[in-house]
Amino acid sequence: MTLQIAIPEWYLDRPYAREHYEAIARWAWAEHPFYRKHVRDPSQLFPVLTRATVRDDNELLLNGHPETERTAGSTSTPVRVSWSPERAQLEKVDAARMVGWIGEPLPVLRIVSTQVHAPGERTFDVSRPVEEQVEFIRQRHAADGTSSVVTYPTNLELLCRHIIEHGLDFSFVRRVTCLSEVFEPEHDRLIRAAFPNAYANVTYSSVEAGLIAARCPHRPDNYHVMADKLGVEILDEDGKPCRPGELGRVVITDFHNRWSTLIRYAQGDLAAPVRCDCGRIPLPAITNIVGKVQGVFRTREGRRIIFTFFSPTFRDSPEIGQYQVVQDAFDRFTVRCVPRPGAGLAPFKARIQAKFEAEFGQGIGINYETMEHIPREPGGKFLVAICRIAD
Repeated sequence: MTLQIAIPEWYLDRPYAREHYEAIARWAWAEHPFYRKHVRDPSQLFPVLTRATVRDDNELLLNGHPETERTAGSTSTPVRVSWSPERAQLEKVDAARMVGWIGEPLPVLRIVSTQVHAPGERTFDVSRPVEEQVEFIRQRHAADGTSSVVTYPTNLELLCRHIIEHGLDFSFVRRVTCLSEVFEPEHDRLIRAAFPNAYANVTYSSVEAGLIAARCPHRPDNYHVMADKLGVEILDEDGKPCRPGELGRVVITDFHNRWSTLIRYAQGDLAAPVRCDCGRIPLPAITNIVGKVQGVFRTREGRRIIFTFFSPTFRDSPEIGQYQVVQDAFDRFTVRCVPRPGAGLAPFKARIQAKFEAEFGQGIGINYETMEHIPREPGGKFLVAICRIAD
């Protein structure tokens, strides 16, 4: 008798995804001890995995294979994964495909966390002062014509503002690639001003799944999914597929990882499905990506509010140079900020109170912490907004 595998609704009208989902699920049920333990009946849908579930049984998920990567643990639940050489090669294929969408390969430098990425002559630690980062870019360009920069959006913002404020010429940069953090429309504006000849390439990726999606060069609000490698479901609170434009949980199935296999894995991100009408890239698309604990707050009624709704109020406040917002409870927030020299914070606090009360109601409490510098996470990311309310 043939084993019946339940197919998620998201894949029913997607023949390629359905075939590969069924294949990996059938294999995992028969061969992988993690799924033999966590899936009681494969004729019913595999349960959606969370980071906490994976972390609590991580050794079983690795199934004797060596750890090749681990998450930085920005959500306090680091996950360890293992990729075979064949699975790692798929990342190179997808990276080449993405570059093909936007042009030719360019000499590239990376300003990232050297705790996560191996240091080298083309890799610079993101924790170094922005003045040193600027000099590093100049040196690499002078040495070998490097014209492509990879970094995190929050660090890119600092770079751009420094270049603009000091009137520096970085017209030699032809491509800027952002990774790991939420990319906002303001970043596009800053890139145009600081790097006038650069294309803004934006990726959506994770340690566990690799490159998940990349920005459509023809419809920049959309991101095309690397669907040859991954199945991506966008599910609502009830586990049903979201409608186009509706924000929901990103649930990933890796079709080709048979070492630390991830089937229906919710890594903590939100996004919305979308039908991209570019007509150039025949891959499914998503939009409005919101990453992990960063980028979204919650009301007592259960409504989600993307932080980009609030960010202009912070970004345009002349009294501060850096900020971070933590939602500690439905009606309680902590605002960390780095004041500019000589600036009083009373006008800033009044604007923030009014903005948050307009969205969350009267009586919310905001605690302000002034700092000389707000540190990054161990993996190099900077979390602008953090929600500590458990799901």
